[in-house]
Amino acid sequence: MPSNSKIKILVSDDDLTARIIMQETLASDDIEVLEAENGKRAVEQFEKHQPALILLDVSMPLMNGFEVCEHIRALESGKHVPIIMVTGSDDLESIHKSYSVGATDFIAKPIKWEILAQRVKYILRASQAFADQMSQQKELHKLAFYDALTGLPNRLLLLKDLQSFLAMARRNDYQAAMLYIDLDRFKRINDTMGHSIGDKLLRKVAHRLQENMRDSDVFSRVGDEELMSNGQLSSFGGDEFTIFLSQLRNSSEAMLVAERVIQSFIKPFKLEQFEVVITPSIGISIFPDDGENAESLLKNADTAMYSAKEAGRSCFKFYRDSMNATAAIRLQLEQDLRTALKSGEIVPFYQPQICAETGNIVSVEALVRWLPAQGGIIPPDEFIPIAEETGLINDLGLLVLQHSCKQAKQWLDQGHRIRVAVNVSAHQFRQLDFTQVVEKTLKECNLPPSLLELELTESVIMSDAEENIKRLIELKNLGVTLAVDDFGTGYSSLSYLKKFPIDILKIDRAFMCDVNSAPDDIAIVEAILALAKSLKLGVIAEGIEEAEQIDILKSSKNLLLQGYLFSRPLAAEKITPLLNQNFTHFMQN
Repeated sequence: MPSNSKIKILVSDDDLTARIIMQETLASDDIEVLEAENGKRAVEQFEKHQPALILLDVSMPLMNGFEVCEHIRALESGKHVPIIMVTGSDDLESIHKSYSVGATDFIAKPIKWEILAQRVKYILRASQAFADQMSQQKELHKLAFYDALTGLPNRLLLLKDLQSFLAMARRNDYQAAMLYIDLDRFKRINDTMGHSIGDKLLRKVAHRLQENMRDSDVFSRVGDEELMSNGQLSSFGGDEFTIFLSQLRNSSEAMLVAERVIQSFIKPFKLEQFEVVITPSIGISIFPDDGENAESLLKNADTAMYSAKEAGRSCFKFYRDSMNATAAIRLQLEQDLRTALKSGEIVPFYQPQICAETGNIVSVEALVRWLPAQGGIIPPDEFIPIAEETGLINDLGLLVLQHSCKQAKQWLDQGHRIRVAVNVSAHQFRQLDFTQVVEKTLKECNLPPSLLELELTESVIMSDAEENIKRLIELKNLGVTLAVDDFGTGYSSLSYLKKFPIDILKIDRAFMCDVNSAPDDIAIVEAILALAKSLKLGVIAEGIEEAEQIDILKSSKNLLLQGYLFSRPLAAEKITPLLNQNFTHFMQN
């Protein structure tokens, strides 16, 4: 066995003969014996070689055995190493003193060498078993109390530590603060770029938050040893983090930390070939005003965080009592949405898409609406974000797909060959069985695939272009029409756009203008039209509200027009009478 892999034992005795006999007795193929002729040398040898066991004679020059034992036990690396003291046979006082300074065992003189060898082997085995147990305990503690992805303390550890933090704050009459941080639209990054990119982003966010705490003015007034008692950064799983500040002079210090966190997110995160910009929304609750225990502080900081999101994101909000009412409304809305999905209150409305050449309706876009049983209508911008945050977006998307295909089949049976366009969320598109779901729905509704159009946003299809090309080809092979929605708002690569098996570019309403608009705006629309022409793609222009907007589009082939000029989104029964109408007169200026 190579020397560097042997178990090291340190023997310290000022008697050369005793050291030689110990060397002969203990050394083997597995054990290397180190020697020290005095106490000072023993300390040096321990610090240099970190032996697995130490034999110390009590009476030695420079430092006696007791002093060496105390010194080693004070070191972090020496807390658990076995130390055997060699004492006189009748010296009970030395034996008691050995244990009091931290010795593991003692050997009385004169030494019985065979017994010493066996005792050393036994203690080494026990020490190894103890070390394994300690290692397992540390690993279990890490698994239980630390987030596996970021390495940060998790919710359990924070709740455990908060008891002592808050007790200290009460004793010293400190204010304390809980900052609840949520990453804005993180699910969209996960859905569009993939979970591996999302995980890398979370690790980088955790690192940046740690750097922010080290550099913060609030923490610079305390020493490094006090940093963790003054502030603890924790991961609550997923895209949620907390910072607990336990020693504040006033609540404005919490505001400074929140401002610094938001400022630190301005710099993009570099993730492989991507540069990702993400923003935090932060809710702040103050101890003791907003809660006197961990649960209430966390709950109220979480409530304030949602208020920050509603205020536009990338900001912070302090908790106020009135926020609980808003949070209750939001929770009720989520519960009502779950019920609405089962009770038939969620239905698609349809907005016509007019052929610019003939003036006839050739297709419609399905737009989801919530019609509560008690009357009225809940707009999509109120419930779609909740659906995305709670995972209900998949159920909602499937419902719209199924309803739309049934409706298109019903119109077909009535003699109207109308294509229906259904929006596909990033989360739906990334489902491994999405193509099979579409195929099954078409078969169940007995709808020709050419009468279904799937609309995907530019950012979704570009998130993982190579992989998404495969999925788009699978969908295209079903015979459906594929459209890129909100075109011009994302980051398409022309080289990839040519590879995608898409049929239609849908110009975002933000770009719709007329001949009197700024030249730059007109140039953007004309560039998109030229691109569509070169790639032999159809074009849908949405957001048409005035006839003048059509003038700059007239040269386009395969052009469809959509907007309030022709019709608002309507229930299916109100669309049916429009299918026989011609809208050419709306386009005459």
